[in-house]
Amino acid sequence: MASSSDLESSKKAEREGRQPGSTGDSEHSPARADGSQEQNDSNETAPEYATGMRLGLVMVTIFVSTILVSLEIGIIATAIPGITNDFRRLDDVGWYGSATFILAAAASPVWGKLFKYVNVKWTFLSAVGIFLVGSVVAAAAPNSVSVIIGRAFQGWGASGVLGGTLIVINYVAPPRNHPLLIGTWMAVFMVSTILGPVIGGAFTSGVSWRWCFWINLPVGGLIIGLLLFFLRIPKHIQSVPVTWREIILTLDIPGFCLLLVSLVCLTLALQWGGQTKPWNHGSVIATLVLWIVLTIAFFVTEWLQGPRAMAPFSILKQRTTWSNALFCLVSYAALYQVMFYLPIYFQSIHGQSAVRSGVNTLPFLALFAVGAVISGAVIGKTRYTQPYEFLGALVMTAGMALIYILDIDSSQAMYIGAEVLFGFGVGICNQIPMTAVQGFSKFEDVSSATGIMVMCQTLSGAYFVTIAQSLFTNRMLQTVLRSASHLDPALVLGTGASELQNVFSGDDLTEVIAAYMVGIKDVFAFSLACSAFSVLLTLIIPFKRLPDHGKKDSTTEAAEAKKTEEADRKK
Repeated sequence: MASSSDLESSKKAEREGRQPGSTGDSEHSPARADGSQEQNDSNETAPEYATGMRLGLVMVTIFVSTILVSLEIGIIATAIPGITNDFRRLDDVGWYGSATFILAAAASPVWGKLFKYVNVKWTFLSAVGIFLVGSVVAAAAPNSVSVIIGRAFQGWGASGVLGGTLIVINYVAPPRNHPLLIGTWMAVFMVSTILGPVIGGAFTSGVSWRWCFWINLPVGGLIIGLLLFFLRIPKHIQSVPVTWREIILTLDIPGFCLLLVSLVCLTLALQWGGQTKPWNHGSVIATLVLWIVLTIAFFVTEWLQGPRAMAPFSILKQRTTWSNALFCLVSYAALYQVMFYLPIYFQSIHGQSAVRSGVNTLPFLALFAVGAVISGAVIGKTRYTQPYEFLGALVMTAGMALIYILDIDSSQAMYIGAEVLFGFGVGICNQIPMTAVQGFSKFEDVSSATGIMVMCQTLSGAYFVTIAQSLFTNRMLQTVLRSASHLDPALVLGTGASELQNVFSGDDLTEVIAAYMVGIKDVFAFSLACSAFSVLLTLIIPFKRLPDHGKKDSTTEAAEAKKTEEADRKK
């Protein structure tokens, strides 16, 4: 644990680093960021925010950054057949996607700390740089392990870019615009993620899977240039002044390592169990036990680290934070499973190409974007969040129920209707947790709180995408072995969803498609359960208005100062 003097110096630095007139009001903080109860200070200046063309250029730049990294989340799905053809490592397939989520989940809170203590602009540029390094490693990979390492670096950089984008929105844009901008950001993220497989399929079939990664370099170079020219952090936003020793201590390296290794253990167990090894195999049991032990050790370490933890309990214990974090974790589980398995449904069951399956997801994308923008605009006006999380979760669950009943002979009208309802519901509620947690956090906690929320988003992918993959693969193989035992399971596993029609024929094709449908149904059932649970979670989220930062009158300031003074007297 850190010494008391170190902790005190850290707290003092945070108080000094928060500037007068900042947007740091919260449910727990006094009106003045520096702790003073004076209402009028001749030296105090109003917060400076970007507006007009300048704000537009900054938003375009960070949204392009979001497009760059979110495309890579889904692009691997259609690049995998080309990678496996080159390296013949079918047992590595799961890691091409998991490596990105694992590093992103573990690194997100670390990036949150860096954005708090180091210059925001240069930290953001560093995240883009690490992502590009990962792209080069994956593109030039001489073997399968190099692809996995490259994907891990991409996840490391991507978590910094995604978290940095949300922090820049919070720092640069006027607070009244935050809900709409975060909603728009979420729409950009989702559209890019789902279009990833379409672009990946075009590169893999037209040129080479390596271009799924090489293409990031010119786009990344453009982003770096735009960031250098247009990203200007307002003067009232300053990094907390601490030493490099203090920064290293606050990064919580032990917590990072424990979380990272625990996620690796879970992924290994789920990829081995029922696929390459039986569930009662010693390796599977050992990795599952290690995952549980390391996860417990992670939470114990976080508690012992105090304010230096990567996920500080002082932030997590706030009801607004932990309730929205849980909602984010569970609702994203439903979303990720539909994102990855709806295209598999189109390709395997309906025999569509990667491009055609991407086109068939457009209704989902369109209504997601509409829901995200509408909810962002409405929250910006009403400043309430919980009612729209509840409404969105209800609509999402109804849409997921329709997706669950899709079958081999479902019509186009049926799956479009299901997509529309699910997409609109997810769009309404998906960006709200980030808006709420940022809005109710103290100014000096915004970057750490953002890191925690991005961790929940990516942790949902690391956990639930891996669980869904294990569920799908096990159920699909069980069905194949029962109904078509003469087929080689490795051949079924190694054949991409869009290639089933080319590899199998006759009764074999019928049985494989039926087995795919069984596996997909189980994944959709899991997603439906997550959607329904997210509705229940909205009931524990506080019902209150977002603070309208930067718009206080003297009466409000006087009331808050009086409230703070009374609290101090009670202490």
